[in-house]
Amino acid sequence: MSAMVYTPDIAPSDLSGCKLGACEHSGDLADQLAREFGTYHREMRYSSTALGQAAVFAYLMTGKISMALIEREMTSFETVPYRKLLNSLPVVIKVAICKPLFADERSASASVYVHRSNPLPHISMQQLSQIYTRGNLPGDYSSWQQLEQYQESEASSIYPLRLPDIAPLSVYLSQHHFGQRQPDSNGEYVCDTDALINKLENTPAAIAIAEAGRENPHIRAVPVSDENGNLFDATLENMQGGHYPLTRYLHLYLPKNQDVLISQSSVALAEFMLSPAGQKIINSQHRYAALSDEMVSSQTHLLAQNS
Repeated sequence: MSAMVYTPDIAPSDLSGCKLGACEHSGDLADQLAREFGTYHREMRYSSTALGQAAVFAYLMTGKISMALIEREMTSFETVPYRKLLNSLPVVIKVAICKPLFADERSASASVYVHRSNPLPHISMQQLSQIYTRGNLPGDYSSWQQLEQYQESEASSIYPLRLPDIAPLSVYLSQHHFGQRQPDSNGEYVCDTDALINKLENTPAAIAIAEAGRENPHIRAVPVSDENGNLFDATLENMQGGHYPLTRYLHLYLPKNQDVLISQSSVALAEFMLSPAGQKIINSQHRYAALSDEMVSSQTHLLAQNS
């Protein structure tokens, strides 16, 4: 029997059009940005298409879209085939902040939660890593009494609640805060955020990282502390000021061509998103907020380096 050979369905480049793929949350913004920019650049046909989160990178790596506007990071299940097909990973720039929203609106940015009976006053990202992963150089935590700011004298084990490892928030935490270390064996995995919140409401020793805005009469959000002891809540002001570490962003993924550069049509749309006009459109959205001037400058520089 002959072996089956998989040939990727790679679409030929459409030199007359630039299609922006988006997830369900960013679809309206993508459409507005593409239409507004296309009004002034009729030499190129700019359009957008809304896709499921799982499909965006498949469309990007096979050339069915020119660029992607999405809140989450690529997983290893996506980076490996992407690199094999295109020989390089896409350039990723931040174009908007994911605002803290109300519970039923599902913010992408995150907060740390504990039961309201838990006296924990604040927590650092280093301490969260020591709770959620193993192999931390300063040591790993299994008891609340190991945290110096915890004032209760009675011994109590920490019970970390986790979303699945492939959940977008889990991937974000692993890549940006936990050094891709292995999860600790303590605690419990839960299937989704609603189940996680429900479990936390009934588990006084538990801790959870979940969407910002999920406080209720049974659980509360804990401020995140930096290395100088400053405390920060999940407010838009702290996010835009670059102080809140669990801020998440809306990303623009830009494929590189055979010359390892981004196509000029994609660069032009990306520059528009980072321009005052583009940021104004972003800031008018309920779900997203404009970047700080410093962040716009850094992302513009990153774009220029790859175009």
